[in-house]
Parts: sequence; C-alpha cells; structure tokens
Amino acid sequence: MKEIISMIKTDSKGKILVIDDDPDFREAISLILKSSQYDVATASNPKEGEQKVFSEKPDLIILDIMMDSLFDGFSLCNAIKTSKEFRDFKNTPIIFVSAVKEKTGLRFGFKPAEEGFAGPDDYIDKPVQANDLLARIEKLLKK
Repeated sequence: MKEIISMIKTDSKGKILVIDDDPDFREAISLILKSSQYDVATASNPKEGEQKVFSEKPDLIILDIMMDSLFDGFSLCNAIKTSKEFRDFKNTPIIFVSAVKEKTGLRFGFKPAEEGFAGPDDYIDKPVQANDLLARIEKLLKK
C-alpha cells in the first residue's frame, strides 16, 4: 500500500501565488496549476498579496493588473522588484494578467523602463489559455 501512495504522491514543481480580485479566476487558475503539480496560494487584493509574498515565499507570482484601482498590479510589481522591504523576492518572476484586451480590444502598451517602474517578467491577456500559461511558467521557473 505504501508503494501505491508514494507513486500517487508527486513532488511539487514549485509554489505559485495568484493575486486577483476575481474569485472565479483564482479558482480556475488554481485548478489548472494544482493539476500540473504546483502548490498554489491565492490573494484577493494587493494588501493580502503583499502579506502572502512574505508568508508563502512563492517561486512565481501571477498578478492581476487592475484590482481596486487601475495601478494596483503595477504598484505591487514595482514594489516587489525594487523596494528594500521585498529584497528577498526581487528575482521572483511575475506574470501580469489583464482583461483589458477582452473588454476594450486594446492591450496595455507599456514600456516599464520608460514609465519609471520595474515591470513584470511576462504578460498574458485574459481569458488565459491553460497550455500557454503553463508553458510560460515553466520557462520562467527554469531561468
């Protein structure tokens, strides 16, 4: 019996923190990630997200751009990448996700260095395609 249990139990590929104010999105992404052997932590707003960065110590962060305000995701990403408070996490890969394209037909067109902030490692439009998301995660975690 122990052999069967050890065969079923798989090692985690890493911990991913999903920060998004949409509970349906958090649930769907969590299921996708868990089915691919990732440990998942979630947060529903930037403040909770900050706390979870410290408590969960994620290997990668999936971060919604717009939550309470248009700039929540940008602000949190910049803080993680540049502030002394987050110095232990500055190299944690961050993937921005946004529904802007779905809602407006346009995509955020930003150039982080020109805008004066540290940007994400990748950007995905919602709705997120599972295979695309998993491929991007794998690529960033191998760096």
